[in-house]
Amino acid sequence: MNMEQGYVSTALIRPLLEAAGPAFFDQLPDDENGVVQRVLKQLKDPDSRINAADADELISQLIRQTGNEALCVQSSAKFSVHSSCQLQHLFLCCNTLREALYYLEKFSSLLSDQLEVQVTRTRENIIKVKLPVEDNFIVAGQRRRTEMVISTLLNWLRQLVGQELEISSVALPYPATQYSGEYHQHWKAGVEFNSGECSIQFQARWLDEGLHNTNPHILNMMKREVEEQYRKLARAGSLAERIRKALSQNKIRLNANQQEVADYFHISARTLNRHLHREDTSLKQIITAVRLEMAKQMLETTDDSIEQIALAIGLSGRRTLDRIFIKEVSLSPAQYRQSHKEVPLAANN
Repeated sequence: MNMEQGYVSTALIRPLLEAAGPAFFDQLPDDENGVVQRVLKQLKDPDSRINAADADELISQLIRQTGNEALCVQSSAKFSVHSSCQLQHLFLCCNTLREALYYLEKFSSLLSDQLEVQVTRTRENIIKVKLPVEDNFIVAGQRRRTEMVISTLLNWLRQLVGQELEISSVALPYPATQYSGEYHQHWKAGVEFNSGECSIQFQARWLDEGLHNTNPHILNMMKREVEEQYRKLARAGSLAERIRKALSQNKIRLNANQQEVADYFHISARTLNRHLHREDTSLKQIITAVRLEMAKQMLETTDDSIEQIALAIGLSGRRTLDRIFIKEVSLSPAQYRQSHKEVPLAANN
């Protein structure tokens, strides 16, 4: 599988086939490029990942055959051994929802290369399980993947906590669809369309309610298996890109050393360096690039002083930021800020 093309876990796809029923297989059209047959073979393993383009093609065929545009909007279901993946096992073995969300946040990319879950808490004590918002959310394929992920996570949450779990709201970044009623019916939650975020929201009181007491040896065994999958995934794909994402989302601090970054990805520092060398980069280069992007954004969108920006991105001060900008952009931070502010004025003339 070419990881650069994106991937989707078969654990997200299998429930759609079960919902479509056996009639789907009886009515399959000629599969000229073998996409459907290729995907169906991979679906036998709930822990495998399939090419995102192949997944989109299969989903489109499922929707065409069933005539159900809302097929990716799934209700919570009973635990199924056949379609459950190792990450789900680990999630359901956790003794509290807080612990389960920690593992979901850490290992969410096992479900999709586009999925980097962030769990936050508001001042009103609302927990938000946030999904990334892509530029092309209005595209049908992206919307369907979002529906699949939300349906899957709601299913896991209710399998762990129980059907009594009250979901306060589901926020979606795209307009209401023709089948908006299906969201309320299947997800049992209020839905906010055209939101600035994509999230599942519920009260913080559910975080630490005692659920069960899993044998710690079983929990550790599940954790090791998921970590091993995650390690293989990091080795198979672009490790540099995964590090960049983790740094951008504050999952790894900008001043982290090689050992800290290696520990985050469950690999040795030596393996980290070897893989980055193969990708023709280094940890220092990645961190510098992330700092540069953060500094650009802050220069464009805030009135913070350049000294404040330098300190915010983990540098010793303005002089260091000046040196990085002049080397990488051929402008000082002050010149970059000024040139950016002049663009809208020129556009209006």
